[in-house]
Amino acid sequence: MGLTDALFTGTSGLRALGHGMSVIGDNVSNLNTTAFKGARITFSDIMAQSINTAAGSGQLGRGAAIQALFQQFTQGAFESTGNPTDMAIAGAGFFMVKNPKTTGGVYYTRDGQFMVDKDGYLVNPQGLRVQGWKIDEITNDITGAITDIRIDRSSPPVKTTKIDMITNLDARTEARSKVVNLSGNLYDDPATTGPTSVSTTFVIRDIDGKDNKIQVDLAYDASTQKWNYTIRNATTSEILAQGTNVTTTRTTINLPSTGEKVYIDWGNITHDSAATNAITIPGRDGRIELSGSVTAGNWASKDLSLVDANGTTRNLRVWLYYDSATSRWNYRVFENPATPPPADPTGEPETSVLLASGDLSNETNIYFFLDGTTQRINLDWTEVTPSTTTSLSATTYKLEEMNTLFDSWDARQETPIPSTAYAYRSTLFVYDSLGTPHEITVYYAPTTKDNVWEFLVATNPTEDQRDFIRDENPMQWQYEEGAYIQKVSIDSGKLFTQTKRGVLAYGRLEFDNQGNVKRFYQTYRLDANTGALVQIVDQNGSPVALPDDKYNAIGANGYPLLVADFLGIDLPYDIYAPNDPNQGTARNDLQQIELNFGYFYKDSWRSESVRTTQYATSNATLFYDQNGFGPGALENITVDNEGRITGVYSNGRVIPLWMVALANFNAPERLQKVGGNLFRETTHSGPPVTGKPGTNGLGTISPNSIEQSNVDLGEQFVKMIIFQRGFQADSRIITVSDTMLDELINLKR
Repeated sequence: MGLTDALFTGTSGLRALGHGMSVIGDNVSNLNTTAFKGARITFSDIMAQSINTAAGSGQLGRGAAIQALFQQFTQGAFESTGNPTDMAIAGAGFFMVKNPKTTGGVYYTRDGQFMVDKDGYLVNPQGLRVQGWKIDEITNDITGAITDIRIDRSSPPVKTTKIDMITNLDARTEARSKVVNLSGNLYDDPATTGPTSVSTTFVIRDIDGKDNKIQVDLAYDASTQKWNYTIRNATTSEILAQGTNVTTTRTTINLPSTGEKVYIDWGNITHDSAATNAITIPGRDGRIELSGSVTAGNWASKDLSLVDANGTTRNLRVWLYYDSATSRWNYRVFENPATPPPADPTGEPETSVLLASGDLSNETNIYFFLDGTTQRINLDWTEVTPSTTTSLSATTYKLEEMNTLFDSWDARQETPIPSTAYAYRSTLFVYDSLGTPHEITVYYAPTTKDNVWEFLVATNPTEDQRDFIRDENPMQWQYEEGAYIQKVSIDSGKLFTQTKRGVLAYGRLEFDNQGNVKRFYQTYRLDANTGALVQIVDQNGSPVALPDDKYNAIGANGYPLLVADFLGIDLPYDIYAPNDPNQGTARNDLQQIELNFGYFYKDSWRSESVRTTQYATSNATLFYDQNGFGPGALENITVDNEGRITGVYSNGRVIPLWMVALANFNAPERLQKVGGNLFRETTHSGPPVTGKPGTNGLGTISPNSIEQSNVDLGEQFVKMIIFQRGFQADSRIITVSDTMLDELINLKR
């Protein structure tokens, strides 16, 4: 009957309002729960019962029921913390956390209270692992799939691949002078008609090892005490300087090969009537030219003598062999050769060989060193022709060498280069692949040309482990000449390679009138295998297409490329080309380092905003850096608003490591709460849509912060009062209905 219905109607209200009070209790109890999202409950009436009334059919309500109960994902306030791994989401989205003990156990949370566990994983308080993308250190972008974020507690060493050395070189520094002093005697009898003349030819060697043959013709008129002179390129007959009836005893020429300024001075020439008229330059012999003919198919030899830098005469024997079938040469050079001469080089003492070609060669211009010295001798037999007879003659030339920083370096000395050899130097440290630091010093000195400086890049000789340092016979080559394999062995080069240990590069910088570098030119590195100079930028400032050591002349960034070895990688001399697919693997293990002076090559030499200059102010290093690192330990973690986690390591590296992944849902209110501030995907919520923070409608990350509960305590108290009053009213329905039923029962009495 109706009174019973009234009881159940009141009971439904009590039940609904009781649940409503439970929701309020849950909201209020989680007022201080991080990132808690308050729930909202709504009510609806129960389907009405149809009854008959005088006016027709009517509907009688049956009470109240819970219509919906869902979370309110409004933004909570942020609380700043001192924990670098605490994060809050400003906007839509959820962090993704995964249970490592299950498959596919992915949960979603707004609670960003994270920490790094003992295994390096970024986890929440329950130990679930935060999900994200690995960041590529080079591109600084995400890579791979979403996975567990694991922080590397150590930073592995990174070998140096680029050196930045930005300096100012003082424009007020005077250019270096090179003086060639002629000596000898030139007596002119005043009674004779016309001045007496003499001539001499010598060579001036440039850094390329190229000999400039210089012929000097001098005439002295005793009656006027004046000179006539002509200085010419003996190879081309080009006149380099000339004067008539002058009192000066010095003139200037520009070296034909490099244009460097050289002074020719004859002020020391005497005028002694008892002495022979002749002039020369002091010092050692440095060039041999052979001419004549050799019998094809037979070995031919020529004995000759040279004077070394100490004034000692050295006895040499040169052997030549011409193969008419291939039009190629074979050659040998011996010091202190056998007596009497044998029929071929096999009869010479094996220990006295200075130079040997292992196979036939196109070369007719080679070099060797006097035994036990670094004195280079150039040997040229271009003028020798094959014939049916042998007739060889030899001409030796006195030598003057252009003094360079490269020449000044002697690794055998306690101080490899004297302070008088350079005007400025700057030092920094680089790292090998094991993280060991190595000192690199760049030396600068002016040359004889205005606005041109030379530079030398060197490391500590004891740390240089390139192969030519450790080889018993370092200067050995094997390379291709067309269809032929050519082998060369300069046995006399061992001392030279020992003195150049530590040298990584030598070159020249030319500045314009505004103090900016116009170009690199005549730039070299040492072949890691042989120790020989390898040109990488030529006289005109153009990079060499394929340097002799087969490494690129210019690195990927457009800077000159050095090749170092601090680990002692073994290089058999027949492994010559690093780009040889069958032989080149080991060569690529050498450390290639780009040298950045603030200028790079791209069709021409171009300047950067920070660059080496030549201004009229003190020599100074404006900036230096390198991109290598030693091993390091994690010191700190930082997070930015894009969710990028960066590690700060004790070796100075700041490495972007991970990016936190966020997810959102089309209906986040329909997610399933599983406790611990976690949610789980449901059919009604839809699948997650993942992305970077700040993209695709996702919120950004607020680092060093946590999100507070979004529960409004005042609102909850108001609802509590309303629910309480509703509950009281519903309870009165029951008590009044009970009283009415009691009266009904009393009717029976």
